[in-house]
Amino acid sequence: MKDKTDRIISDYINGRTQAKIKAIESRYLYRAKQDNLGIRTAYKGTAEPEGNTLNKERMEEDKELIGLRRTLELLGTLYNTLTVSEKRIIELKYKGYNGFTWYRVAMELESAGIDIPIKRAKRIYFSFKEDVARVL
Repeated sequence: MKDKTDRIISDYINGRTQAKIKAIESRYLYRAKQDNLGIRTAYKGTAEPEGNTLNKERMEEDKELIGLRRTLELLGTLYNTLTVSEKRIIELKYKGYNGFTWYRVAMELESAGIDIPIKRAKRIYFSFKEDVARVL
């Protein structure tokens, strides 16, 4: 059973957090004008540059975007402190939507030339997960 921490780490490892941030930013920066009459209705009551400035201010105040950026920053600092083999273990365990099983992780590590037992790989995985849970 995956918990919230697993979902957050999986989103970070697979790039879904970055994609969510880009989607929210593009929603604010490239907002389409409403066209409800079948013709181009450009007048919204504000000037175009003023509207862009207001959209950027709204984007900076968006709570979801602030939370995602904070999560991205915190996970980035924690993830970058790991060694190459530890990063590989975390990547394999969270690969895709469900991740690999421990035996598949061990097999992938062995084929990559990294000699780490399953027990040690689990210890690395669970300590990283606890660190992330503590920080978030």
